[in-house]
Order: sequence, then C-alpha cells, then structure tokens
Amino acid sequence: MRWLPFLSILAILIFIGNGITGSYKESAHGNSTYGVKRLSGYSQGNCAHCHEMHAGNGAFALFANNFDTTVTTGPYFEENNFCFYCHGPGGITNYDYSKTFGGAPENVNATNIMDAFNQASYHNLYDIWDFAKNNFNFFTSGSNPCVACHNPHIAKRKYAISLPSDHGNLWGDDASERMNAYANGYTYQSPYWYNSTTNYEPACNTIFDGSNLPDYVTFCQNCHNNSTQIYSTTLGRNLRCVDWDNEIHGKEAADGVVNLENPYSTASGNKVVSCLDCHEPHGAPNLTLIRRTVNGRKLENTITTIENSNCFDYDYDDIKSKSIANLCDRCHQDDKEINSSCQENHWYIVHHQNDPTSPLYNPSSCGKCHSGGNGGGGGGGSGGGSGGGGSCNSEKPAINCNCCHYHGSTYDSKQTF
Repeated sequence: MRWLPFLSILAILIFIGNGITGSYKESAHGNSTYGVKRLSGYSQGNCAHCHEMHAGNGAFALFANNFDTTVTTGPYFEENNFCFYCHGPGGITNYDYSKTFGGAPENVNATNIMDAFNQASYHNLYDIWDFAKNNFNFFTSGSNPCVACHNPHIAKRKYAISLPSDHGNLWGDDASERMNAYANGYTYQSPYWYNSTTNYEPACNTIFDGSNLPDYVTFCQNCHNNSTQIYSTTLGRNLRCVDWDNEIHGKEAADGVVNLENPYSTASGNKVVSCLDCHEPHGAPNLTLIRRTVNGRKLENTITTIENSNCFDYDYDDIKSKSIANLCDRCHQDDKEINSSCQENHWYIVHHQNDPTSPLYNPSSCGKCHSGGNGGGGGGGSGGGSGGGGSCNSEKPAINCNCCHYHGSTYDSKQTF
C-alpha cells in the first residue's frame, strides 16, 4: 500500500510524458526555448519544473498548493494560486489585453497575471473554481481556476484558451473559431489599434474582419449565457445573463439612428462586437472589467461607479467622472462630436433629435426618464436631422447609459413609453 501514492504520481507523469508529449512540446510551457524553467538540472520545458515526483502537493503532484479555496475574494498573493509562482511579480511579464492585442501603453500597475487580478475589477477566482467544478466534467475540487479557460499542457502564446466544455483542444486556432465565422451573415469590424486609424486589433495590421481574432463570444458564452446563473461573491449577487444573439451589440439589429465613431461608421451591415473589444479577461482598472483603451484611444476617465439605482438623477459633472459613458464614447458620438458647441459626454442629440422613430423623441415623455414630472425635468428641444446636428439642451441632467443599455436587455430602454 505504501507504494500507491508513488505509483499514482508516476502514472500522472507517464501520462504527461506519453499521452500528450507532442502537444506539450508544442505548447508555451513545454517549449524548449522559452518554456517553464524553475530547477537547474532539468531542460527547459521539462515536466519536473511544475510536477515533483516524490514530494508533490495534492492530486497533481505540483511543487506547491494548487489553489487556496479559502480565499473567496481578492487581493491575491502568490501562495493563493499555483500559477502565480511564475505568472506573478518577479516572474513572467504578461501584459493586459489592451497592450498585447490593442497596442496600448504599458499598464505599470499590472505587468503580470497576478497583478492583473489585483485591480479595481477582476474575474473572481473562487467563483470560477466553484462554477467550473459543478459544470465541467474535467474540472475537480482540486483543480486550479485558471485551467477552466486555459489547458496548461497545450496552451500556446498566440492561442492560449480552451473552451471549458472542450478542455482537450485549443480554441481560436482554427478558421472556424474566429470572429468572422461567428459573425457570418453580419459584420464584425475590428477596432483600431492604439493611436492608429489604419491598423486594427489584434495584430496591428490592415486585417479588420475578425478572421485573425478568436471567437470570444462563443468562448465567453460557454459560461456567460442567457440561461446559466453565475453568482458573484465580489458583488454579492448573480451576474447579468448575456444573450449575444439577441442583444444590440450582438446579432440583434440596433433600432433607429446611431451616430458611430470610425471605423464603425463606415462598416456596412448589422455590426457584431467581440467581448474583448470592451472587456479585459483577467482584471482591469475600471469596474466590470472594462478595458483602459478601446478602439484606439484611452478612456477619458476611469470608471469607478456603475449605478443600478437612482439612474435618472445624474448631473453633468457626475456622469463625466464616473459613468460607463466613458466606454460608450469610444465607439458612439456624444453631443460635442455631433455639434462642436455642445458639451462632451452628453447624449441628448442622438436620443432625442436624430431619430424621430425613437420613443424618446416625443418631448412629452421626458418625465418618464428625467425627474421633475412629465415634460418637466427633461426639457424640450426640437428639430435635429438624421445624423448631422441638433441643439444641445445641455443644461438638463444626463442619464447614466447603463440605466437602459446593459447585458440582458434586448430593448433600448427599461422604460415603457
């Protein structure tokens, strides 16, 4: 019986050595030039840099504990997660998505994966672990939350993710697993590379149709979909469901007139957005994992507050400094961009003047959104063309975008007009 633990560990290493040798040697961890390297005496990429035959911890014979399940929220430290021993301070440099695939300046506060998780918002590792062990067959209570999205034995530098429901294969490495394939019949338009109007994400070249970008919608919706409830320990509530087939940033056609920034203003057809066009996968300095650069530029302000109540009581200064509108402004034109005499980060024209088909166009409906009674707080404002101008009416209180536009909403507004 005393040989059983040793034989179990040996079987694991034999499986790693024989069962997936080819894939592992082709992976980022198994590469003989830049793969894992912790111990002297072992070649780069050798299994022994992570697995210890005689003194391993837990079911996977790792050199340290895999994941501390008592840590239910951040901040995270190296000893909380096995992956952080290499993908943490003093280890491998891993920039965020905004820099790696968007060309943004370096985020000096997060140059590795552990620090990326220690920002204003982050994917809660305990919640990932708890969800994955109850929903995916390969994942056990002894697994690391990182492997819910990454298979460490086959992950590559360019294609590093695997569908949680298909852990044994990479995702995005085949042409059928790209954003242009997901958007078939619609239009996927890549956002601009940082400070460029000629090159696009994710490769700083002229490819703009998503044929070089993994289908992140299908990947993310393996967990975040329209039927699965995911509880957030960080937020203390269930996350909003996401149904990209029926949301206006997905495959549902947007209603009426929208004033878009380039390159979206010139893209034809109903436009489909990729999740990572707006969100970071690990963590971000903005709430709800919003990227610090979107569509070629920095957000004007850090998003520090997203209100779910008192939605219609905002004034200009508050929305400018705290609103999700700082994200929306990267792809949609605000009043100032439509009419240079108006205030920036105000959205009166597009909602009230440029689209006569919108229920918001009727001045008598103001009170249903703006405080002050029907037709009172919102003010009037008339006229406006179908895309080019309009009066500002900027003295009226602004409304936070997420009051009406949010994941799970298939309509322009929660209000009934």
